[in-house]
Amino acid sequence: MKKILIILTLVIFAACSKQEKKNIIIPVDKEMQQNNIKEYIDMFISDDNIYTKNNKGEDVLSVLIFGADGCSACAAMKKSLTEKGSLSNFIKENYLPYYINISRKKSWNINGKTYNLAEIKEKFMILGTPTTVIMYGDKILLIYPGYIMQNRMLGIMEFFLDKSLYSLDKNIISEKLKEYYKAKNI
Repeated sequence: MKKILIILTLVIFAACSKQEKKNIIIPVDKEMQQNNIKEYIDMFISDDNIYTKNNKGEDVLSVLIFGADGCSACAAMKKSLTEKGSLSNFIKENYLPYYINISRKKSWNINGKTYNLAEIKEKFMILGTPTTVIMYGDKILLIYPGYIMQNRMLGIMEFFLDKSLYSLDKNIISEKLKEYYKAKNI
């Protein structure tokens, strides 16, 4: 009986080791990796302090992208925002951009006040990731759950350059944004 168990164990072990050999990951060429890295720019400000001492976010537009580890839509959105081109240039010129990974920290400092994850989720209505938040100073202008395509993101960013929106209610802003989508066909 012991011999049968030993033989059975060896057969299973051999089968598992053959399976592992099929799943070997081939390392990526380092030169290829470096070339890919050059195609992206690091435009996001650290999420350690959302708004720093030097820039409290007053009278400035901010875009906060809430993401999480293991979120493929978050990674794709971050990649599309940081690719060299008109969208990343536009964001860098007109916004304070933040990427906030809610998987990696337990608290965040926003304008000198510390918020834990539950408070962040409540304040910014984070039900899933990615979620995009547009703010003017401390005022939340837009909360957009889900992935946003580049052309729509650029449209949203352009839309919020209109300072007359900042004093309006969120519902009115939302209606005006829908009209803007139709007018721009995005």
